[in-house]
Amino acid sequence: MRHMYGIELAIPAGKLPGFYAQVIHKIGDHVNVFARDKLLFIVESEEERDKLAAILQKSNMLGEEFSLLLLPPQAVIDEGADIGFVTENGHTFVYADQVALFTADKNSGSPDDRWAAAEQWKEHVKGTIPQADQADTIYLIDSNLAELAAGIAKAYKVKLDFLALS
Repeated sequence: MRHMYGIELAIPAGKLPGFYAQVIHKIGDHVNVFARDKLLFIVESEEERDKLAAILQKSNMLGEEFSLLLLPPQAVIDEGADIGFVTENGHTFVYADQVALFTADKNSGSPDDRWAAAEQWKEHVKGTIPQADQADTIYLIDSNLAELAAGIAKAYKVKLDFLALS
C-alpha cells in the first residue's frame, strides 16, 4: 500500500469552459498526476500535492484535500462502500482517515473460534486484500468500528494485528 494525496477541483460558477481547460493544461505541465477520478487529482508526494494546491488556489479552484492509500491490484472493496473508490483506470484507493486495516492471526484461537469471529466481522468488513503467499488476509473496516472488531476478536480469543497507515 502506498500513501498518496488527492485534491478535488472546485469549479467556480460563471467561468468559461476555456478557463477550466487552461487550468487542466497548467496542471499537466507542472504536476505529476498519478491518477484522476472525475474532479479528483491524485498525486504521489507532498511536493506534488503542494504544487497542485498552489495552481488550484491561484485559480480559485482548490477543493477538498484527501489522504489516500493506494491498494494493491488484488484488493476488493465492497460496491457502495464509502471508504474508497476505484478510478477509471482501475486503481483502488481508500480514504486513509476512514479505514482501519487488520489481520487475524491464524494461530490464535481454535478453528471454530476463528470461523465465528470471521462470520461476525463479515457484517462490518468493507473490503479485503488477499495475500498471495498464504499470509493472513488483510481486512478493511471503517475506522470507527476498529474497537468493535477488536472486541469480537477478544471474545473468541483471536489475536488481531492492526496495520499502521503511514
